[in-house]
Amino acid sequence: MVATTGLLACLVLATVACLGYLVPTLAGLRRRRTYLRAPTCTFTVLVPAHNEEDALPRTLRSLAALDYPRELVRVCVVADNCTDDTARVAREAAVTCLVRYDPVKRGKGYALAFGLERVLKGAPDVVFVLDADCSLNRDALQALDATFATSADAAQVAVRSRNADDGPAGFVAAVGAAFDDSTAAGWDRLGFSVPLRGTGMAFRRSVFARVPWEAFGATEDAEYAQRLRAARIRVRYCGGAEVSCEAPPSVADLCQQRRRWRGAGLLASKPLVLAYLAFTTLVSIASSFVVWPAAIVSVIAILYLRAMWIVGLSPKRLGLLLKSPVVVARLSWVTLAGLVRRSSSWQRTTRPLESTRRAA
Repeated sequence: MVATTGLLACLVLATVACLGYLVPTLAGLRRRRTYLRAPTCTFTVLVPAHNEEDALPRTLRSLAALDYPRELVRVCVVADNCTDDTARVAREAAVTCLVRYDPVKRGKGYALAFGLERVLKGAPDVVFVLDADCSLNRDALQALDATFATSADAAQVAVRSRNADDGPAGFVAAVGAAFDDSTAAGWDRLGFSVPLRGTGMAFRRSVFARVPWEAFGATEDAEYAQRLRAARIRVRYCGGAEVSCEAPPSVADLCQQRRRWRGAGLLASKPLVLAYLAFTTLVSIASSFVVWPAAIVSVIAILYLRAMWIVGLSPKRLGLLLKSPVVVARLSWVTLAGLVRRSSSWQRTTRPLESTRRAA
């Protein structure tokens, strides 16, 4: 009797997790209409960069190609504790470059605080945070301008992975990003705040007066999102703006990145949820409970197949799909290990170009 009660409790929890994915995904199928208008918002694009001389040129080229009035956009790069030519690259691109060197206060959160203190003096309507290894679609600021015209205070744009073919880690990250975009669209449609994702975050200037940036941990986006929720500031989802980035090139690098991210909370860990669902399903089948867990597995499988369809499938990616369970298992272990010891220090993730150079 006790075993049956425990199994039912596990199935109920698995069902709640399943509905937590299904409901927003279905709600997001009906996207909110965004009416573009004559641009009025002034944007400062803040780019924190640590040793990004290789990746930064591509990012700055995408910003130079934005379909938005030049006089309404300012780009500011924060060259943070750099030992390479990141600052030179920024200056040669004719954008504002702030140089910070502090061997004690290291990390993206400190770089953003340093940059925000200075760029807010220029009184932009919106500050947009973009990682130095990411690029924007041409219509991104138009879509954000329309979003902020609806009285939004903060927004998170879509995040796409552009290296889904670079091994199983890249494929898993790409599918995960598409899955997150689908659920974020639904949560926004349902009137809820969406998670901040570190890059592609936009904030109205007045937000920083109400909630100053004081997020300096390894998961600075989750820290700040929590403070926004406490202040009842809703983060909107802007699917018309897309950030393209490259996932870590190897499973080890992906685990290092997720080790930092998992400080944001266990429920945000899709690999851990999948591992829990797999465990619950196996135990249920062993106990002759078949229909209920089969329904849960079917729903989750359909949701992930949809995410794969968004990313795109090819013979090579089908091969990567067969290797993905190993990646998911390792990421689940990273999350569980985070219960015992959370990372408090910031470590820069290896970029795909750097990994290729080392291999050569």
